[in-house]
Amino acid sequence: MPITRRTLLVLIAFSLAMTSLSGLAQQVIATIPVGVGPVGGAVDPGTNQIYVINNTDGTAMDIDGFTNTVKYTVNVGPSPQDGDVNRVTQKGYISNRGSNSVTVIDLTSGNPTTVTVGANPQGVAVNPVTNKIYVANRGKNDGTTVSVIDGATNQVSTITVGNAPRAVAVNQVTNRIYVSNRGSSQDGSDSSISVIDGATSTVIKTIPATFPNSIAVNPLTNQIYVNNQGSNYVTIIDGATNDASNVTVGFNPQSIAADQVTNRVYVANYCADMNCQSGSVSVIDGASDSVVQTVTVGVQPASVGVDVPTNKIYVVNQCGNDPNCLSAGTVTMIDGATYSTTTVNVGTSPQGVAVNPVTNRIYVANYGSNNVSVIGGASATALQFVAVTPCRVVDTRNTGGPIPGGTSRNFLVPQEGGCNIPTTAAAYSLNVTVVPPGPLGYLTIWPTGEDQPVVSTMNSLDGRVKANAAIVPAGYQGAVSVFVSNTSDVVLDIDGYFAPVSNSTLAFYPLTPCRVADTRNPNGPLGGPYLSGGVPRDFPILQSNCMIPNSAQAYSFNFTAVPRNGNPLGYLTVWPAGQSQPLVSTLNAPTGTVVANAAIVPAGTGGDIDVFASNDSDLVIDVNGYFAPTGQGALSLYPVAPCRVLDTRNGNGQFSGKIVVDVVDSVCGPSNLAQAYVFNATVVPPAPLGYLTLWPDGGTQPVVSTLNALDGAITSNMAIVPTNNGSIDAFASNLTQLVLDISSYFAP
Repeated sequence: MPITRRTLLVLIAFSLAMTSLSGLAQQVIATIPVGVGPVGGAVDPGTNQIYVINNTDGTAMDIDGFTNTVKYTVNVGPSPQDGDVNRVTQKGYISNRGSNSVTVIDLTSGNPTTVTVGANPQGVAVNPVTNKIYVANRGKNDGTTVSVIDGATNQVSTITVGNAPRAVAVNQVTNRIYVSNRGSSQDGSDSSISVIDGATSTVIKTIPATFPNSIAVNPLTNQIYVNNQGSNYVTIIDGATNDASNVTVGFNPQSIAADQVTNRVYVANYCADMNCQSGSVSVIDGASDSVVQTVTVGVQPASVGVDVPTNKIYVVNQCGNDPNCLSAGTVTMIDGATYSTTTVNVGTSPQGVAVNPVTNRIYVANYGSNNVSVIGGASATALQFVAVTPCRVVDTRNTGGPIPGGTSRNFLVPQEGGCNIPTTAAAYSLNVTVVPPGPLGYLTIWPTGEDQPVVSTMNSLDGRVKANAAIVPAGYQGAVSVFVSNTSDVVLDIDGYFAPVSNSTLAFYPLTPCRVADTRNPNGPLGGPYLSGGVPRDFPILQSNCMIPNSAQAYSFNFTAVPRNGNPLGYLTVWPAGQSQPLVSTLNAPTGTVVANAAIVPAGTGGDIDVFASNDSDLVIDVNGYFAPTGQGALSLYPVAPCRVLDTRNGNGQFSGKIVVDVVDSVCGPSNLAQAYVFNATVVPPAPLGYLTLWPDGGTQPVVSTLNALDGAITSNMAIVPTNNGSIDAFASNLTQLVLDISSYFAP
């Protein structure tokens, strides 16, 4: 999403509903001096970095969201206009109107590269899927081009569009690009909207408009919204047919933003009426394409942004509440459920707004006072565990059918499967199983209302049934979203949830990874014999040598199935002893290879757990922590935006043996108070990989494993890894690549 003066300060949102900021709590908690004439920038919640563009002095800055200090300043070209970020490659792109160029910034180091584009570049938009960057060149004499930068090589190609292109937006799901062409005539007769097919780099439709300006895309509905600044209407484009219609809004609409969950579109109108004593926001219902509400805001609203999971809308008012513009600016927060408003005073002539709900912070670029206002309230909410009887939440084989490839589906967890999960649940402990009819490139699960994160939960390139555990924050109305690159059925099982700390929640206590049971050992309560297919077996967990106390009410385990003689294992199920066997599965090994999967398992009678294997199999159980009532050393869960801590494919390459992973000083920068991390670990081995082990840095390598890939397949597993110093160690028995994505951490 682009940013320009009087348009939206980019929100690359991975929002968490549980960290929402109530209207009454909002206040400016910090003011950060920046360069001259800040007009906007970008927030990356995954790394908690805020990038600011300063139009007047031609600079860009990286603000560390943890400390509210400037990390580095980069000189870009004269009169920078707009920018966007590719979170996959960690590159930022800024259009420089005064030098006909785009500055490409390595966001990790701050090193810039200059790429020449067309004349008078303005709008910028990134497609992270194709790694293509689109730049609208307004030109000196009614420009008509869009420059396309190849993010891998910085090579530039050109697409001819309409007159004076200004803004550009991308629907990465359909690979369509939309360009607003302002035109040169005084009556807007040569204004238009160009629709570009990203696969062929050709204009496939030109839609008449009148001084089109900002563009908003709802990828879920494939609807595109363009506000026409001089004609008081919004053009609505059906992305499937490219048919267009118009809806009347307020006077001189300036900015537009879409909420893909509620299917509402918010238009900031420069004037509420002909007197222009205040501004307004028109609320469009995306289902009916009609204005359902008009909300009065401050004077001269310049931009609007939406926090999707919390259903809050933020409007920047350049002149605050003073029609003569003699006072500082304000931000109006609109509650999307009630349309009530709250006002916060900020700096002079604010231009853009962005929200990072992961850290509960809102950032406002104040053009006239050369600073950024940080609006915030209470700190992130600590969450603790509530165990539930394992229960099947979703099975698309029975309801809804498979998810079509290249699309996502939302699941309202509290309303699904009769599992009695309360609406107060802030995160879920899930087991995700894919049942694809053929190869599945990847599956990603995330809180509904966030942008889809640039991480994957699992892969099944050979089309086998696979499972992976995941701790997933609850999104809008408690829902989670699941994306599959190829058509697949999906099964979601739940074994507990996380909620704000109370007398009924359980804290986490990390343990040095330790082997609890191994049926390959001599016969005994925690040893052999192997599991007989179709026969449940009890494991007395508290009899192990892993220092698990009697107070433990749930365990954080890693289960590894070793099917007998390489024969297929349909499924393995784990549950608390003393309860009936639930209709869930913990892992599957249909190809007969060794398979591992993490699981949080409630303690049953006497602290025991029961295990059922559909076919003969050995079983290894490793523990890395337990959940118990709050006491000394108790930790709580803090979700973060999914972020890639390590990808050896982009670093030192494949390895074997031991490496040290510095997590706290990585680009993801989790809190230095963290005492355990929640990772999704993925190996990409060139050949068979015996095992991968993760453990706290500085300690002796334990006799445990995190995952196995004896068949050389890409393999993932959730791993809760304790830490003593902000780093962890990884050991690979054979050569492999390793990817570590962090989704949360445990801290006091």
